[in-house]
Amino acid sequence: MTIKASKGSGSKLGRTETVSIRLDPRLNYLCELAARSQRRTKSSFIEATLAEQIQTQAINKWRDTGQDQPDTFGEKADVLWHVRESQRLVSLGIIAPELMTFEEQHIWALIEENGFFWRGQWRGDVWRYQVSLDDIIRDRVDKYWEDLLAVATGEKDSNTLPRVRPPATRDIDDDEIPF
Repeated sequence: MTIKASKGSGSKLGRTETVSIRLDPRLNYLCELAARSQRRTKSSFIEATLAEQIQTQAINKWRDTGQDQPDTFGEKADVLWHVRESQRLVSLGIIAPELMTFEEQHIWALIEENGFFWRGQWRGDVWRYQVSLDDIIRDRVDKYWEDLLAVATGEKDSNTLPRVRPPATRDIDDDEIPF
């Protein structure tokens, strides 16, 4: 889950990635012609076409979000992309959990089910919180990211993760109530 750079290597995030694809002869030829018509290389044409497609591709096409028009990757790109893996996972978990890999689902379950990572309030002796972009405490996810990964892979016990603690209460005598 974590990115480990070899010694002497720079940041992988600043570089483009080379991807090999197979195109049937007809599609390859038409792609070359389309690229020529825009005075681009074939790879530049493919990258621009992907970027255009991402702008219009619906994120949640498999579930009802209650919206007339589903959000697109282009509309949510600034929320979904972050340089830290922990923040990308949080955003994906809230916006489109159905797109998570099995490993991501394990980590997300630890975050989603642990009230320590969420703003909320005590109602009696129960911590109530809502899973939303506005209520996640991102700094806490970052701080405990390595522990979350270790618990998700079974390297550590879930008791190593912090928990929400109820506020300290003390018995108050009626004589102490100021009214």
